[in-house]
Order: sequence, then structure tokens, then C-alpha cells
Amino acid sequence: MSIITPRPDSGSHLAVRVKRPTDRRSSSRSATRALDVLELFGRVRRPLRAIEISRALVMHSSTTNQLLKTMVDSAHLVFDAQAKTYLPSPRLAEFSAWIVESYGANGRLRGLVNEVHERTGMMVTVTTPNDLFMQIILAAISAADGGEQMPERGLQISILGSAIGSAYLSMLDEAKIRRLALRARVTEDEVGALLETAQQIRESGFAFGPVATIEQVWSLAMPLPEQGISVPAVLGVAGPKETLQESIADLAKIVRETIDKWFDQAGG
Repeated sequence: MSIITPRPDSGSHLAVRVKRPTDRRSSSRSATRALDVLELFGRVRRPLRAIEISRALVMHSSTTNQLLKTMVDSAHLVFDAQAKTYLPSPRLAEFSAWIVESYGANGRLRGLVNEVHERTGMMVTVTTPNDLFMQIILAAISAADGGEQMPERGLQISILGSAIGSAYLSMLDEAKIRRLALRARVTEDEVGALLETAQQIRESGFAFGPVATIEQVWSLAMPLPEQGISVPAVLGVAGPKETLQESIADLAKIVRETIDKWFDQAGG
């Protein structure tokens, strides 16, 4: 159940590293905003006026209008001149159908995240592997969660040394773990520790340890079933260290029950 979490300044290859979206110079702001618009439509599931989109995404009205015009010109959105509303065009239908096939028709991942958050009151994330990092793709947090802010969308936490990364490693066989460790240039002793930790997590069903480099915040991380979704994913529940340590058994039970519920009802 334990994981390897050296101090960030320990010099170990297993020290946790974090990549923030703002650190990546290759990011396209306009592309991200266009995708934000489509994601907003997916949440509200109705046509929207430009002012509604602007407010929801906290964008300047002129920026919103220019972006929406571009998306209409490319036929990704259609505009109802009478109602002055926008909505996704049929051009996106096949893309939407494929997403449903990949992740479930009932929005299972979002439903899972929200329910675990409601039942625990803690920050909940879903992460997927991206090279040598786990990347946050979904998150739920309330203002009461210790004043913590919502983790940045796209935030990446190194696989090696983190609770969510250790949970992911437990989904891999020894050969895959060794290949990943070779790319990360870890020592043979560290590889042995990784393999031992992965086996412990397979037996207990979850990983448990500090969140990134914040020693006061710990996380329980549990692999999601591989059936029914197209990418390997890990559910993480994070909160104050003392709270998680005192309720780890109950918390693990809640997370497991909720995962089983959402994947069973979706036929996963």
C-alpha cells in the first residue's frame, strides 16, 4: 500500500515532478479556447448566446465574438440568426459518437468524479498517462476543500514517485514497468522498489501517499477498470494527510463501491 516518495531535492529519479500547462510554450491559446467552447456545449446541452459563452469562459466579448465567428466559418458551429444563439454543427456528430463509444453514453467518468466528491467532500481527479507523467483530465473540488484551488487543467505529475503514478504502474506487467523505468533512467534498485510497490497495490487495490511535493496533502489512488474506456485511467482522492490516514479503509471502500456502480451500470 505504500509508495516511494523521495524528497524533491533527494536527487532520486523517483522524486515527484510537476509540469504546469503554463510551462509549455507549444500551447495554442486559441485552439484551447475553441475546445473550451465545445466542452461548454457538452455540459449545458443547449444553444448558447455569445454573452453566455463569454461569461462562462471568462473571456472578453470581442475575443468571444471573433472565436465564434471563426468556428461558424469553419462549420464547427452553426448560428441561429433569429434566436442569436450558437450550437455545434452536425459536422461534429461522428466525433461525438466516437467519444460516447470510448467513454460511455452516460458520462460515467464525470458522474463518477462528482459522486466520489459528494460522498467524501475531498478533491477528486481522473488522470491518464502522458509520456512519463500522469495528466489530469477531470477534477472536482469545492470551496470548502481547505481553500485549495482547482488543479490546473492539463497539470502533469510524474508517474514515478506519485500515488496516482504508482496506481497506474500496478496496471502494467513487469516488462512494461521496466521499459518505462529505463526511459526514466532509474537505477536497478529503484526498479526493484517499483515492482514491489506495484505488486502491493495490486493486492490492496489502491496506492496511498503524498500529493506531488505537498507533504500535508495525501492521496488515495485507484486504477479504473480497463473495460469500457479507451485509455488507462486512475481515480485520485486527495485531502489533509491526517484525515486520509484516519479513514483510509472507509475511504477505499467508498471509492471502490462508487467505481463499481458507475462501471456496472454502464455495462463496463
